[in-house]
Amino acid sequence: MYLLLLVSLLGSAISVPLSIEDDVTKNVNYEHYLLPGESYPTFYDVRLFLNPNVAESFNGDVSIRVIPIRNTNEIVIHAMEIQINSIIVSSDSNPQQNIFQNFSLVTDDTHFLRIRTSTPLIAAQPYTVQISYVGRYADNMFGIYLSTYEEPGVGTERLITSQLQPTFARRAFPCYDEPSYKAVFRTTIYAPPEYPVVRSNMPERTDLLKPEVLGFRKFEFQDTLLMSSYLLAYLVSKFEYVTNEQSPIYNVPFRVYSRPGTQNTASFALDFGQRNMLALENYTEFAYAFPKMDKAAVPDFAAGAMENWGLVIYREVALLVQDGITTTNTRQNIGRIICHENVHMWFGNEVSPLTWTYTWLNEGFANFFENFGTDLVLPEWRMMDQFVLLLQNVFQNDAVLSVNPMTHPVYTPSQILGTFNAVAYQKSGSVIRMMQHFLTPEVFRRGLVIYLRNNSRRAVSPQELYTALQQALDESSHSIPYPLSAVLDRWTNQGGFPFLTVRRSAPSAESIFISQERFLTNRELNSTDRWHVPVNWVLSTNPDFSDTSPQAWVPPSFPALAVDIPGLSNAEWYIINKQQTGYYRVNYDEENWQALAKVLNESHQTIHLLNRAQIVDDAFNLARNGRLNYVHAFEISRYLVAETDYIAWASANSALSYLEVVLSGSEAYDLFRTYMLELSDPLYKRLGFAAQPTDEHVTAYHRNIILNINCRFGNEHCVNRSQELLEEFRNNPSQRLDPDIQTTVFCSGLRGGDVNNFNFLWNQYLASTDSSEQSILLNALGCTSNAERRDFYLKQVIDDNSPVREQDKHSVVVSVINASPENMEVALDFVIEHFAEIQKRVQGLTGTTNILNAFARRLTTRGHSTKIDTFFDRHQSIFSAGELAGIAAIRENIQASIAWSDQHYDTVYSWLNENFRSSASILSSSLLIIISIFITIYNL
Repeated sequence: MYLLLLVSLLGSAISVPLSIEDDVTKNVNYEHYLLPGESYPTFYDVRLFLNPNVAESFNGDVSIRVIPIRNTNEIVIHAMEIQINSIIVSSDSNPQQNIFQNFSLVTDDTHFLRIRTSTPLIAAQPYTVQISYVGRYADNMFGIYLSTYEEPGVGTERLITSQLQPTFARRAFPCYDEPSYKAVFRTTIYAPPEYPVVRSNMPERTDLLKPEVLGFRKFEFQDTLLMSSYLLAYLVSKFEYVTNEQSPIYNVPFRVYSRPGTQNTASFALDFGQRNMLALENYTEFAYAFPKMDKAAVPDFAAGAMENWGLVIYREVALLVQDGITTTNTRQNIGRIICHENVHMWFGNEVSPLTWTYTWLNEGFANFFENFGTDLVLPEWRMMDQFVLLLQNVFQNDAVLSVNPMTHPVYTPSQILGTFNAVAYQKSGSVIRMMQHFLTPEVFRRGLVIYLRNNSRRAVSPQELYTALQQALDESSHSIPYPLSAVLDRWTNQGGFPFLTVRRSAPSAESIFISQERFLTNRELNSTDRWHVPVNWVLSTNPDFSDTSPQAWVPPSFPALAVDIPGLSNAEWYIINKQQTGYYRVNYDEENWQALAKVLNESHQTIHLLNRAQIVDDAFNLARNGRLNYVHAFEISRYLVAETDYIAWASANSALSYLEVVLSGSEAYDLFRTYMLELSDPLYKRLGFAAQPTDEHVTAYHRNIILNINCRFGNEHCVNRSQELLEEFRNNPSQRLDPDIQTTVFCSGLRGGDVNNFNFLWNQYLASTDSSEQSILLNALGCTSNAERRDFYLKQVIDDNSPVREQDKHSVVVSVINASPENMEVALDFVIEHFAEIQKRVQGLTGTTNILNAFARRLTTRGHSTKIDTFFDRHQSIFSAGELAGIAAIRENIQASIAWSDQHYDTVYSWLNENFRSSASILSSSLLIIISIFITIYNL
């Protein structure tokens, strides 16, 4: 499953990490949520009567072939929001005898359906359980649910689709709804004749078995392979499709389904999706197992996409590309999401996690390969360069003490949903990237080949992965000094990440001392967690950054490690962690920071691009929590005036954005604003507003950063040009702006509070049927500074008649939070006042946690702390586990920011003031010289 980032305009809209070790849940044993394990299924035969014209419920029946593990009088399975009509239990030895006695279906969130029999079930003997029931369509997009869209000239059309991961197959039919209970599934769907496009995981079968039913058309599907229940999917629609059947790139039938009239937007998904599947098959040496691959774009979908085996469901904005409307960022996200779901065909579908405690075995690999696998097909997108930005971004989430580790026991549905978060995705992907480098790419690949082959159609724990990787390592010429399981256990079972403190033994020594500590944004907190940390280095005398295998390991012990580095005494500077392949930060002695600042400002290209990004990010974040003087960070940042690559600038923009937040309203803010304008001025003049034919893929992102800095910080030319472009667009809406600059242009036009600009853009949103365009507009409209329009916009979240879809409502709040300090304050008051209403109306997977995550990056003061206390006191009875973790992260970050103001403001203000006073002095002298020359020439 892909948790859609909703375009990078939201900042980092990813889930706040989950912790169930909070005051509410501490010391509670949740193991009673697990099925008792007294029986298991081998085969399901499911019939569903799905009619989009009936909005409340659907009829179904299921026949489950069950094997008891021990003698028992009870079968326990899951059922949720289901009314049981009848149950029959029979044995193979006497199929005519119904031994069902009674059942109970709990009303709590264990969702247990207990079926008791009149005679004992005998261990290892097969039984058949037949259940007839009525199910309810989900109103939160989890389960089987209804969706609608507007068809031009027709009106509102309906469809039915599903999202069963992680714990919602039980809403479709009674089943063993844990990933380890794999079985074969036979599906039959009855749908009204006016809905001709009905799809499930497998192709339709030709040897029909089921009876016809008056008023319905019958769709019988072939039996699946052995699989987990959460991977089932259903689609009942009037969709149309594009297919590879006439000119296949990939040798499996491949279709993209979408609303009628949108098939021209599916060509990218059809082409890239096939080429990506080929690349992944070649990499894994493992053929895709199902006989078809369907991808369907639905208007309403809780996640970005879902990897149902053979029928992958996507949100429209995550699959369809409209030339001239879709931004470069959205197109890239679509490529990544397609690759992410394709990767799941192996990591998740072929090999599943034993429980959702190991969600990272699915999502971490999908996160890593969504970049690596896309890079295999489209190297010009530079996805593995961009991966460093994802790594640096997740550091922010992972730098709080309350964060959960990658392997984290979860039991309740709420906890399980919460574990689909930044740790399971971005952090786990970053640790896997580190693993690829410390094992070497080929050993890593070979280990994954072994892992897939040895565990196909099985549910596993991390130990099976470690065993396969260890085998590949042992069979290679490469080695590491520890058992792989010992290394990875610490990375997966501990939250957070280390930072290394590196010092030369002496100015003329040939060795360094390295110590490690857990990095926490709030230095008032501490942790004894330590890791096995792979390290490598580069010296100024030989700046070769190519070999990223480890040259030493820092053990998980407290004393500093002495590492001999021949030639170190002759080096002006050194760098640890080539290409930032290791998931950690590095702090140096002052002399080395000064030397790095010197080389960056004199010849920055001497240092590898990814290490330039690392140095800026590490320096500002180490300064932020008091481990480095801000003077060193600012001296390093001076080099950005000559930096022309997007990756380094994106890293710097993220690192510097915190200063914008904490300096807001202070005397230092104008100095900081002027500094940012000076740093970005050469690129502003170079990139401008207009895309060029020679631009590389990432230039669109670079242009956005530079334009956003300049328009937001008051570059008059930038503001005026944005206003002109918006005015031209208002006067002639058919002449669209370059989609890549729309958000900057729209935001700039809205910051002045112009009601007409807001109303125009809101009407554009109402008129649009393209999900990509709608996303751009939603994320821009939050920039308005008009109080009445801002209030109107926020109320769209709690208005049941709002045209904003449920899946998009949280982005309304996040866009207001990210727009400006003033808007953020208004959004905070709104959320405190209306959280109970918001919680029910934003999609449940990431909606409220995305909102809380946005606040975690913006709230900084004691006043904010008081408001969060009020928020907690008012709504604590309804918070989910993920929301409680989000509030804990907010509190940690606020305390760190309060400490920041007390400890670092004066240093930052002093540096900015001294440097800009000098600049002003130089400017004044230059003006006097010019005036003197002018007077001399004209004899004035």
